This record gives sequence, C-alpha cells and structure tokens, in this order.
Amino acid sequence: MGILFDTNKKIYRRDFEKLLRSIPELSDIERSYIEGVFQDSLKDGLTKYELKKEISRLKNNPNDEIDSYEIEKIKDKLIEKL
Repeated sequence: MGILFDTNKKIYRRDFEKLLRSIPELSDIERSYIEGVFQDSLKDGLTKYELKKEISRLKNNPNDEIDSYEIEKIKDKLIEKL
C-alpha cells in the first residue's frame, strides 16, 4: 500500500523565504542565491516535484557554491512544508 501525496499542494514565495531564513547554516549570500534559483518556479507556487527537480539540479552543478549538506537541509525543510 503506497502513501498518497497531494500533488497540487504548493509552497509560495513568502513561505519559501521564511523557511530559508529558518536555516541558520545559510548565509545571506547563499539565501539570495537559492531565492534566485527558485525565482521562476515560485511565481505560480512550487510543487514537490519541481522542488526535487531544482534540488537535484543544484546538487549536480559543480560550479554551485552551496554544499550538499546545506542543499539537503533546504530540501528537508521545504518538503516538510509540502
């Protein structure tokens, strides 16, 4: 028996920014960078699928300045909200 998720549930810019501020390991520069990465996705709200896709893109970007630990922390916080 599988778990059903509400695929229509979204997180919007205000909640997204609030969650980023709740992660003390992120500097202001990193927070701004993450907000920029997700900027287009947040226009109409960010679904769990879109979140996972963007997080995967961040993890696989060798030029990204944010380390894997911080990316996982962001993912965990946002998925909690969804």
